[in-house]
Amino acid sequence: MSVQIPNNILHFEHLLSTNTKLKALKANVPEFTIVITDKQTAGKGQAGNYWESEANKNLTFSLLLKPIYIEIQDQFIISKAVALGIIHVFKDFSQDFSIKWPNDIYYRDKKIGGILIENTISRTTISDSIVGIGLNINQEYFTSDAPNPISLKNISGQDFELITILSKVVHAITAYVNDIKCGNSAKLNQLYLNNLYRRQGFHLYKDHHGEFMAQITGINEYGHLQLKTQTGEKRTYAFKEVTFIIH
Repeated sequence: MSVQIPNNILHFEHLLSTNTKLKALKANVPEFTIVITDKQTAGKGQAGNYWESEANKNLTFSLLLKPIYIEIQDQFIISKAVALGIIHVFKDFSQDFSIKWPNDIYYRDKKIGGILIENTISRTTISDSIVGIGLNINQEYFTSDAPNPISLKNISGQDFELITILSKVVHAITAYVNDIKCGNSAKLNQLYLNNLYRRQGFHLYKDHHGEFMAQITGINEYGHLQLKTQTGEKRTYAFKEVTFIIH
C-alpha cells in the first residue's frame, strides 16, 4: 500500500528550532502544516532539556494544529492525541512501545521520542498548538549525557525511510485529533491510559520527599499523574513534580 505524503511540508536543511520557525509562519499557513529540518541545532524537550539528533538520521519536525474547539482546562488531550499517533505507528514494529507520562515515547526502558507542545490561548480555548516532535529513527550512536536513548535502527537493525515514517505518524495524529473534534475524547483517554509506560505493577518514583514505590492509577482531567503507594496513599503530581527512577 502506498504512503500518502502530507501536502503542507516546509523543509529546511537546518534550523535552530522547528517550533520557533513554525511560530513565525503560523499566521500564514493552514492547519496541519509541517516544518521539518535535516539538522536542528537548538532543539528542546520539556523544561528546556536538550534534544540530541544526528543530521539526516532522525525526524525533527513541528506540526501546526488549530484546536479552537478544545477548552483550556482540557489541553492535555492534545498531548494524548499526538503520543497515541506515534505509538500507533511504532507498534507496527514492536508491541514494546509505550508512552511515558507526560509525553515521551519509550521502547521498554529506553527513550525513542519526545514531544513539546506550545499552546496559544484565545479567551477560553486553544487557538493554535505548535507540536514539536523528535523521533530517533536511524541514529546508531548517541553522544550526549541523556541516560537512555534508543532508535528504531538500534531496535530492528535496519534503516527506515524518514518520509515514510513521517507520513504515517502525521496521518495517525490527524486521525486522533479528528476524534477529539468529533467528541470522542473518552476513547483517547482510555487508549492513553492503556499505553502508559509502567501501566502495571509497582515501580520506583521520587518526589521532593524522596523515593517511594507506587503504581499508576490514572491521569486526571488536567493531565496530572495519579499514583497509589504500597501503603494505599493516593498522590497526584503535575509535570516535573515526580521523577521515574529507571535503572
